[in-house]
Amino acid sequence: MKIFNISNRLPISVSKKDEEIIVTPSSGGLSTALDSVKKEDTELIWIGVGDFEESIWPEAEQAYSGNFKLVPVFVDENTYKLYYEGFSNSILWPLFHYFPSYVEYDNTYEQAYKEINEKIAETLIPLIGGDDLIWIHDYHLFSLPSLIRKAVPNVRIGFFLHIPFPAYELMRILPKKTRSMLLDGVLGADLIGFHTFDYCKHFLETIQIEKGISHEFFKFDYDNRTVSVNAHPISIDYHRFNVANQLDSVAHEKTRIQKLYADKKIIFSVDRLDYSKGVLFRLKGFQRFLESYPEWQEKVVFILVLIPSRTDVEKYIERKNLIDSLVSHINGKMGNFKWTPIIYQFHSLNFDELLGLYTGCDIALISPVRDGMNLVAKEFVASRSDQLGVLMLSEMTGAAKELNEALLFNPLDEDEIADKIKTALSMSASEQKARMAPMQLKIKNNDINFWTNSFLEHLQQSQNHIKALAITPEEKKKILAKYNTSTKRLILLDYDGTLSGFQIIPEDAIPSAEVLDLITKLAQNDRNVIAIVSGRDKDILEAWFGTKKIHLIAEHGAFVKLDLWMSTIFEQIKWKQPVLKIMKRFQNLSVGSFIEEKEYSIAWHYRQMDSQIGYNKSRELIETLQYFIANSGAKILDGNKVVEVKSAYMNKGTAINTAYNFENYDFCIAIGDDKTDEDMFNVINANNGISIKVGEGNTVAKYRLENQTKVITLLHDLSMIN
Repeated sequence: MKIFNISNRLPISVSKKDEEIIVTPSSGGLSTALDSVKKEDTELIWIGVGDFEESIWPEAEQAYSGNFKLVPVFVDENTYKLYYEGFSNSILWPLFHYFPSYVEYDNTYEQAYKEINEKIAETLIPLIGGDDLIWIHDYHLFSLPSLIRKAVPNVRIGFFLHIPFPAYELMRILPKKTRSMLLDGVLGADLIGFHTFDYCKHFLETIQIEKGISHEFFKFDYDNRTVSVNAHPISIDYHRFNVANQLDSVAHEKTRIQKLYADKKIIFSVDRLDYSKGVLFRLKGFQRFLESYPEWQEKVVFILVLIPSRTDVEKYIERKNLIDSLVSHINGKMGNFKWTPIIYQFHSLNFDELLGLYTGCDIALISPVRDGMNLVAKEFVASRSDQLGVLMLSEMTGAAKELNEALLFNPLDEDEIADKIKTALSMSASEQKARMAPMQLKIKNNDINFWTNSFLEHLQQSQNHIKALAITPEEKKKILAKYNTSTKRLILLDYDGTLSGFQIIPEDAIPSAEVLDLITKLAQNDRNVIAIVSGRDKDILEAWFGTKKIHLIAEHGAFVKLDLWMSTIFEQIKWKQPVLKIMKRFQNLSVGSFIEEKEYSIAWHYRQMDSQIGYNKSRELIETLQYFIANSGAKILDGNKVVEVKSAYMNKGTAINTAYNFENYDFCIAIGDDKTDEDMFNVINANNGISIKVGEGNTVAKYRLENQTKVITLLHDLSMIN
């Protein structure tokens, strides 16, 4: 088996000095973690864009001694710039970090993004075998999963997003074709991973609104596959940071820092130069602290290290200039000839320097305005083997979901930053240890190796192809033979879309004479129990089928008639009138839509509307209702050109489970066409029955029939057998 790790860049840098090719492995935790999963029968292959001349790769490959087989993808330099600096970092990065005003949209960016993703796919696809795992990383490669899926349908593909996934209100800023490109692309994966459940929720909300896809337990059916979404928070090499104090080089740096500021408390921050990191607010918060608590002046120093990043991008140049100016302003205003409040450096740190500052400071101040995770926070906590020091952490980071014992704060609130600095500086050693110990335990138990292995294990288990079989003549023979040899049969039939085609006005979809004759004939067979399992109200079903010797289940299970009608819902329905008011508002604004009111549910139909306008309006209604009915005991059904709200305590699956003891039947069959029938199919599948989906769409059903005509034909064939 091969494990392919796909990222924007390879985990190496290549340089040339005095005609010698030098290959330097990256120090990232991902390559270390993937090394840990290598087994004798596993080959690790890393594919990414090569940021060096293609001509020197043969020599560089010989110089590389890592555990990965590296496969560089060489692309046109200008196209790469449009893809990386343009689409990835001038559109996706600011938007996903909640800076929509920084988005610079350009069609050429999107075209370049597609081209680079296609180029990577072309390199990867010929190398894939049947049992391989593909792990794709980050926002640069949203299009890649579907490109691979089209070429190698059964391969297992995982995608992990290392940055936040924003709320839908941000996503909708993108042009519709761009949203479709991103979502269609990532939906090619079997497992889609995010750092936090918040990001999972945002993604699932987006695909429901954009694609009409609903999830159950963070799983949904798409393209005849089950796609899993889950939170897999990334972490660090805990041991490497925790034992760093034992290194002489780190101890030297720590001592040097503490001697340099022996009479002062040290606040430390390190970040890449990026507007999402909130450095300006951090500086203003520190200034507010010095102004609000003047007794701390000359007793504290703020060491701020910025790592150069994207220094040729205009927004980053502007940010650098603003930070430089503010640091000068604060030092000029607050400092004096013997005290500089802010020690500011604009350069990278090596490991020893970084760990010397982590272990030598009193406070780590980490305040991004938005951050997918933030590993600096975890590195600081892991490095403090003395369990001293205080982590001040922005509540807008993914890390804040795990490191609850940190001093959490709003990174935009200068007053709160000032107050939390005061709290941190005054914190006793015993409280520092009480906060640090549980954070260390969490990081130790959920380190980078745990992240890697848990994601890959989830990926190996997640692929569940559920392609429904077409009922070929051979398959039909098997069904008829099983029916023929059975002694007690349960036949469950949806109505609309299954026994009858859809009508613009639901009341017009009356059963045909052929359907009534078939139902009558099947019901007359003493071996058979026939049930119509429908979303229709009980009065209509009674009018159409009440005289037949069959069972009726109405309103998705709210009412059941075996002999007499009875309700299966006993709770008070408080949500109905408020929901009706909202639906009426949408009806007034949507020409052609209408409302169907039932006893335990309300449906808003848009079958008579323009298809695109109706769909868009239905997404808006669903989005509104999701928040409106929370905790009300109601549930939204996103059906075939209908949005229905019903009791959350009942569906077709629970209704048939309540009505029938499946041990009494040696033949069970369920036929339906809608999402509401999937609950029924799940129950039938669990009882070794035959489930049949009518028409297109994702399904858990074992079989598929193209249309109602084929359903009638199958029922006719069954009726000919005693």
